[in-house]
Formats: sequence, structure tokens, C-alpha cells
Amino acid sequence: MLMITEEEEQVYERYQELCSDLNLDTQTKDETWKTYSGVKQMYTLEGEQSHWLCCAVYVACRQATIPSVGSPTMHGNYVNLTRLLRTCNLSLVDFFDKSRKWGDMTNLKQEYRNKIERLERNFAVTTVIFKKFEPIFAGIFKDFSRRDSDSKLNRKKLSLKSAADLFEFCWTLFLCVKSSLRISDDLVNSYHLLLACVDLVFNNVVQAGNKSLFTQQFADLADGVGGFDSRGDPHCIIHALCDLYDGVSVEAKTIKEFWLKPKIRSMIEQAILKGEPEHLSGLIDESSYEHNYRRMEKEYEEYVLTEGDFDERMYLSSERQADFGMDSSNYEDYLKVLEKQPPIKTLTPVQELRHLLPQTPLTAKKYSDKDDIASPISSATQSVSRLQAILCGRNTQPSEPLKEMLSSCNRNPLEGIDERLKKLSVIFCEKYSTKSELQPGFHVEFIRFRSQLGQTLYYRLLESVLVLEKKRDNKLDFSDLMADDNFHTSLFALALEIVLYSYKSQKRFPWVLDAFNLDAYHFYKVIELVIRSEENLSRDVVKHLSQVEERVLEELVWKADCPIWNVLAEKSESIPCCEEVFLPSQIDKYGESGEGQPKRYAVIKTPSGEKCVPVAVGGTNQSTLIIQDKTSSQILGVVLPSKHGDKPKKGNSIALFFRKFYHLTFIRLQDLCKSLGAEEDLLRKIWTCCQEAIVHHVEDLMKGRHLDQIIMCCVYVVAKVVGTEKTFTDIMRCYRMQPQSASHVYRNVMLTNHEERGDLIKFYNTIFIGRMQKYALRFSSKSEESNVPLSPVPHLKATPLSPCRKMSNKHSVFLRPLRSMKTPSPSKQLLYQFSRSPNNTLKAINAMVQIADPKPKAVKRILTDVIPSGSTADTEATPSKVFAKRLQDFIEGQEQSKLNEEEEMETPESEVV
Repeated sequence: MLMITEEEEQVYERYQELCSDLNLDTQTKDETWKTYSGVKQMYTLEGEQSHWLCCAVYVACRQATIPSVGSPTMHGNYVNLTRLLRTCNLSLVDFFDKSRKWGDMTNLKQEYRNKIERLERNFAVTTVIFKKFEPIFAGIFKDFSRRDSDSKLNRKKLSLKSAADLFEFCWTLFLCVKSSLRISDDLVNSYHLLLACVDLVFNNVVQAGNKSLFTQQFADLADGVGGFDSRGDPHCIIHALCDLYDGVSVEAKTIKEFWLKPKIRSMIEQAILKGEPEHLSGLIDESSYEHNYRRMEKEYEEYVLTEGDFDERMYLSSERQADFGMDSSNYEDYLKVLEKQPPIKTLTPVQELRHLLPQTPLTAKKYSDKDDIASPISSATQSVSRLQAILCGRNTQPSEPLKEMLSSCNRNPLEGIDERLKKLSVIFCEKYSTKSELQPGFHVEFIRFRSQLGQTLYYRLLESVLVLEKKRDNKLDFSDLMADDNFHTSLFALALEIVLYSYKSQKRFPWVLDAFNLDAYHFYKVIELVIRSEENLSRDVVKHLSQVEERVLEELVWKADCPIWNVLAEKSESIPCCEEVFLPSQIDKYGESGEGQPKRYAVIKTPSGEKCVPVAVGGTNQSTLIIQDKTSSQILGVVLPSKHGDKPKKGNSIALFFRKFYHLTFIRLQDLCKSLGAEEDLLRKIWTCCQEAIVHHVEDLMKGRHLDQIIMCCVYVVAKVVGTEKTFTDIMRCYRMQPQSASHVYRNVMLTNHEERGDLIKFYNTIFIGRMQKYALRFSSKSEESNVPLSPVPHLKATPLSPCRKMSNKHSVFLRPLRSMKTPSPSKQLLYQFSRSPNNTLKAINAMVQIADPKPKAVKRILTDVIPSGSTADTEATPSKVFAKRLQDFIEGQEQSKLNEEEEMETPESEVV
């Protein structure tokens, strides 16, 4: 017989009291205690035991089913989560944290884990919205002050006495409508619904003749609101609210007309609310205020009990800070702190607040402004406004210019495109409306609206892509491209991803790929194509697409069923290395020279004048070099930069894919080594090891796995071999500082047969070291093969965001900031100090000035720089004496026309504003 301690008896007694307070049924009560006792025997449950019992009770309640007459079986036994938390004296933040741990210890099903995640997102969205609600109400109603809403429960008779009563009425109205539309975790729609509710309350106050409650600004607006327009509807203040409080008028008006009004009108017709159904007035009259308030609370309470959500009326309570577990009411401060703290130090709900802001992946870090942290509301509404600006004047049909371009194909593909788009739209709506524990079923109007925006954007992107291609080759035939089903599906999926991101939907990538059963390898090909062709994409959207591309390159494309494995198998050639896929000017060999060095152009002084001749030199193409005679120290010429004088050794689609993949690999490795304090030499050795793993063991190590897993293993093995050992603990700690980091990357690694899984250390010991040990040992100073040739590293200087902005869709007018002219400077600075520097330095400076900025003379210009073979010195082409910058531009212009289109399209890290 087991001995029960006094402490256990006290815990059991408190549990019995808890069950009594919550009125739990016997089956749920016994199941909860059985689960709790089993976990306690296997794990040490630190802290207050009632907190762990709270998690156990909630899970047991959600798993319980209640049969009902004439309706489907209901899940959950109507236990109020907020009441449960208060009874157990557990804050909402701590509940989220402990629930996640409880799920790990009890091996909880994924659907219940998803439920907790959705609760966290709901909390994040509602927190942000309520923070905006207070200043909005204070701006409309004078003498507004918050009060403890709990005191209202003690009042037998409810009446409208002050702006505080309207505040609570409006918030309850918002919660009631929001819950019926199932948009609790949709930030954009929830916020605009709030604005529509405020507008509705405002109009009811005007109709009730209580204009004295308004501030002067809105009292003036009320004078123009009292009447009705030609359609019989009262004027609204939505436009003013959106201008003042970061809203989008079109969105708010759409929600008001198509979702709020029908919902309120339906509740009036069903006698749930009292009011005038045509104009939705009389909702706050003395005869209807209490009835309407009570009925809305009842409707919302039924939703809370059925869905198991936390009661968002907590925000009205004076105890809300204790209920939430946050010691500050200013949640925007948390957002600012987030940018300065590692993700592992933040609480989970606060991390959800971070998800409402646009994230910056490592490949786009240089474009982020750390001092400018926008609020989630302003960030979301700006994204929507920019999307609407792109689609202004367009609809779900192709434009006339697009029709004209498509008609030039051998067979007009317009009919096939239209049929395909309709089928994809149906699939999207079906998948979007599917209800699950992770995502509830959405209102059908929301789904249709998203689909229509996606179709409109699809045609806009398709037109932009074809226009760009026409500029490159006016005779290009699009017949093959327009017949490619993968291209159209990928482009429509990308359009929907932009729409979903702009509206901050919780259908996060790669949901859109799963919805269409679309392979990531085909999808990634259209990302940069769209970025290059559509110049009006916002910075946030471009950063998001960079993040999407990273997701594809790091993991999704390496799934076992991805087409890339078939493509690699069909190619007879091996996996290309870094040096083969990058332009020579994009890699750094640290002074190593050899074949394939790019040609550069030098301005050389000759008896017949200055000539521009090609030369082969080391270094990067972006530097300006001085040619000097070794014996006389005479300056012979200047080597100008040339950005387009080189080509990669391989330029097919696989090579272009690996160019992006290698760039991502190195930028993450460099960031990780910097956090670990690794020296440059160690970084190069780890990079060489990473490349070896990809080139010779890509299928053994990457199939079904994550890029970051391979990077961390390479860091560990090379550091250990060279004698500067870095522990996995340190490596994972630094890895968690990266923006894309996730715990499942190192906790859940595929081992064998795509079924057995373990942590990163087990993967290293059982899989990785068996493939890489022999090669890694070559980096040891004790090895006979210690002189391993190190792989060149790619330059991380990304193409900057274009400063150009197209001012009109009808005219090719662009605007960009004025740039100061910069004189080309040599790669080595020439400094002359009087009475100290040698005379040769001054001569070098004079020679540079003479070549770079000669005095203009009236001479004839030779327009070609091509030197025919066999020509004499008299017939050789000699450039005119112009500025070095002008000569450089001329040379680059000639080289630009010779570039391969594929190279220009696939230069990595290109972004536009």
C-alpha cells in the first residue's frame, strides 16, 4: 500500500475544492487526477501544484464530450478558462508556459497543442487592439476615464450614465461580433471591426441626442452625422477614425457594410437585441441599453464556454495585470524590449506579439532600421494600404495590356488561365474554410474577399513579369511559359501569400503550399522573378518574401518527396561547388589566383594617347588599382572597376539554385561564428567542411533535414578537430539568437528511415560523424593531409534596395534621392604628408588626377572600343579624354548588352522598395 504524505493530502483536498468550485463531473475529475498522479511519479513538478492541476483540468475538459439532443456532440464541458485560472491563482502568461510543458510531459496530441498556440495568438491580437481602443475612445468622448467594470456586476439596474458605460458597451459589442465571425487571431480584420463598432456606437449616441458627451473635434463631426444620406444610411466617421488611428477606410467600411450591419440586423430580427433594424439605431436608448448589454454578454459567454477561450472582458477589469501576468500595462514597451533581447529570454505570448511585426531574416538584416519599431497596428494597416494601392483600378480579370501580350502567343492561353484560376480559387476557399483546432472555420465572406484579392494580384504580377521579359526581348514568345502549370500555380500561390501576409493572417507559410499541394522547388523560382518585375512591392513584403525563400532553401526543398532529388538524379554532373555557381567577382579567394579571373580594363598612357585595354588582375572587380613601373616607379595606368566583366562557370537552373543556397548557408554560418567568437581562419575551415558535406553527401545529410542542423554539426566537428572546441550547448545558445531559429531544429532531427527521430547530438553521433569524420580530421595539425585547400567564400554585400519609386502606373516617371557624385578612388589610399612622404607618392597622386580628370580638349571621339585583330597602333581604338567615371560607365554599358539573361535574373539578394 502506498504511503500518502501530508503534503499530498493537502494537494488532494485543494483539488477537491477546485472541482467543487468548477462543478466538474465525476469522469473529468477522476481522469484529471489520474493523469496528474502519473506525471508526478515520472517528473518533478516544481512550484505550486495547483498550477499543474489547472493545466490538467483544462486538457481534460477540452477532451470531454457532451452529447446534446438534436445537435452534434459538443467538445468541452463548459468550464470557463478565466474562472479556472482565477480559482487556481494562475496568470494567463504562466498558463501558456506551463501548458506547453504539460503537453511535453503527457505527450499531448498535436490538436490540443495547437489549441494553446491559438489562445496565445488571440491574446496577442486582443492585447494590441485594446491598447489602441482606449486612446480612440478618449479622443471621441470627453471626460472619459476607466473604472472597475467588476462593480457593474453588483448593479441590479444598468443604465447609460457616462462615457465609461459606452466604453464597456462598445467593447462587449466588439467581442460579441468578433466571436461570431471567428476572427479572434486576425489582427487587420479585428482592428477594423473595432473601428466599425466605434462608428456604430457614435451614430447611436448622435441619434439619442447625447452630443454633449463628445470632444469638440467629434462634436463638430456629429453636426454632419445627424441626418441621412440619399441611401437612407447615417453618415459615418470611419474615414476620420482611420486617418487618426492608423486604419484603412476601405477595409473598415467593407467590414461595416458586409459583416457588422448584417450581424446586428440579424440579432435585432431574432429579438436578441432591441433597436431599429433599418438604420441600426436605438441600441443604447434607456429602454434597450440594459437588455442589449445583458444579451451580448450572454452570447459571448456561450462562445467562451464552447470554444474554451479566455474571457476577453478581462481587459475591462482592474485586476487585468494580475490576470495576464504582466507587470506593465504598456505593451508597446514589451515590443521595444523584444528587439534587444534574445528570443529565448522572452515569454511565449510576448513572442506572439513579435509575430505581428514584420520580421527581418539574416539575408535582409541590412535593410532593417532598429531604431524605428512600428506598432503592430500601423505595420499591418500600412501593408494593407500598400496592397490596395497596387491593385487600385484592377479587378479579377486581366487588363487590356495583358490580354494584348497573351494574344501574341501561338495559342491564346487566356481561356486556360481563367479555368485554372477558378479551380485554384475553389481549392483555396475549401482549404481556408476547413475548421480545425489550430484554425477555426472562417466566415465565408472573408474567404471570398481573400480569394478575389489573390486573383487580382495574380493578374497584376503576371503582367509585370511579361512586361519585364518583353523589355529584354521584344520578340520573345511566351507560349511555353503560359502552358506551364507549375508556373501559374506558383504565381497564384505567391499572390495569395502576399495577401495573407499583408492582412496578418494566421495562415502562415507554408500553408499556401500545402493547400495547393505545390512543391517548394517550383515555388521558389517565382519569388525573385516577382520581386524584380513588381517595383511597387513594399519593403515589408519584400522582407517577408526573403523569409519565405529562406524557409524553402533551408528545409522545404530538401523533403524526401521534393522534385529536386529527381532533378539531381537526372543530371549526370555532380553537385556544383561555391566557386562554380558564383560570379568570380562575388567570391573571395583571399589573394589566390588562377584561371577564370575576370577581365578588367586599364587606362594606359601610350605615345598615341590613352587607351582602354583588358587586363587580368587579382582582387575584386569593385576596386580601382594603380599600375606602376617597378624600376622607375612611373604610373603606367589605372585599372577601372567592372561589375559585368565575368561569368559563372555554371549557369543552369541547378547552379542558380545552389548559388542562393550557398549564400544563405554562409551568411548563417558567419553570424553563428561571430556569436561564438570564432576566428576568421576557423570560419573558413568550417565553411569548407559545410561545402564538402553538401557536394559529396547531400542526400545522406540533407534529405528530410534542416540546413541549420548541418551548419551546427560542422561548427562542432571542425572546432573540435582544430583544438578550439565549442560545445553543442554554446552552439545552440548562439543559434537561438538567429531570427529563424526554432527549437524543433535541434530537438527533433530525422535519424533513419524517415521515422526514427532524436536530438541534434544523437544525429551527430549516429549519422553525421560517420560521413564527415575522415574529411574533418584533415583540418587537424597532426594530420598528414593538414594542408586542406580552403573553399572561397561568397561576398555578402547584397544589392541595396532600389531608391527609385515609380510615380505613376501610366507614365515611366521615377523619383529617387539626389546622390552626391563620388570620384573613383584607388583600392589603396594615396596619402602625401609634406616634408615626410617620399616624392613618388606625390607623383602617383598627380598621375591619378591627370588620368581621372584631364582638361577637356576639342578632339574627335572614336565611338568604338573594339580593337580588330591585326590592327596597327594607328588604327587602334583610343577612348577620348573624358572623366574616368564616364569611361567606366561606357565600358559597363558595352558589357551589359553581352550578359546572359539568366545571370541577370538570378543575381541573389536583389530587393526593391
